[in-house]
Amino acid sequence: MGFIHLLWGFLFLIDIRINGIDVLPDVIGYVLFFLGFAKLENKSRHFRLAKNMSVVMIAISVMSLLISWASVHSWLLYFVVNLVVFVLKVYIIFHLCYGISDMAGRRGLHEFQNKAVQRWRWFIAVIAASFILILLAPLLSMLAILFAFLLMIASVVIYVMMMMLMWEAEHVFQR
Repeated sequence: MGFIHLLWGFLFLIDIRINGIDVLPDVIGYVLFFLGFAKLENKSRHFRLAKNMSVVMIAISVMSLLISWASVHSWLLYFVVNLVVFVLKVYIIFHLCYGISDMAGRRGLHEFQNKAVQRWRWFIAVIAASFILILLAPLLSMLAILFAFLLMIASVVIYVMMMMLMWEAEHVFQR
């Protein structure tokens, strides 16, 4: 149906770096998102909107990769790019979760419908906490390190939970 592409896309959005190199480049994740949403766009307008924004995220991810390879060390540039990424990622995940919610609601799968909305809420909470940490990090030095570690764990957990939702959606909607 397309949810498996989204599942794999979430895997590539997990930020794992070795010597500063992102071993799971976001651009691959957003290409997979585009492919998944393209298969789902006729199921809900939410998927169509998310598909369109995934094209923008592909471009931003390529730009972000180029900036990191060019070794640009500007806190302001890093902040602006991450702010844009946060906002657009929230937009995509909102439409993903509410697209699933729409599909589930039309089939009378109210428990699954609620699960999709709940995952959205957890996702936005982790994203908001991450953004606040970026803003406060210069002021909180040692405490920020602890919060960053906790948020890294929370981010991985929410991405795994989103992957599980995609797996479940693929199977629930094939029936």
